[in-house]
Amino acid sequence: MPFIPACVVNGGKLVFLSGCGPVPLYHKHPHDPVEERSWLAGGFRAQLDKTFENIKMVLAAVGADLSRIVKLTIYLTDISHQNELNKAIYEYFGTENPPPRTLVSVPALSHEDMLIEVDATAAI
Repeated sequence: MPFIPACVVNGGKLVFLSGCGPVPLYHKHPHDPVEERSWLAGGFRAQLDKTFENIKMVLAAVGADLSRIVKLTIYLTDISHQNELNKAIYEYFGTENPPPRTLVSVPALSHEDMLIEVDATAAI
């Protein structure tokens, strides 16, 4: 699959999703440590799937779905998950026209054991 450098949007509204991760969108503060561990359990693929479920939930609230995403920025605390990430992206978006994305390796995210966070832009 070649590198996807850009996406053109003609006459649409843009929705900007802030960093989504495996943490439920609606949760209490301060966090319960036991509950927080359950959010981050299961390894990278489990966190990736939870992250995209959260993204789907936000998009559904504005009448959209993953097909409307025009740009992703993905933050990983362990870049060795890149191949697993690529496989999942093709599962979510297909291989014909996935959105352009930027992958960034970071030392840590907002929760101690969080492995992935995703910013997205969608055109609706």
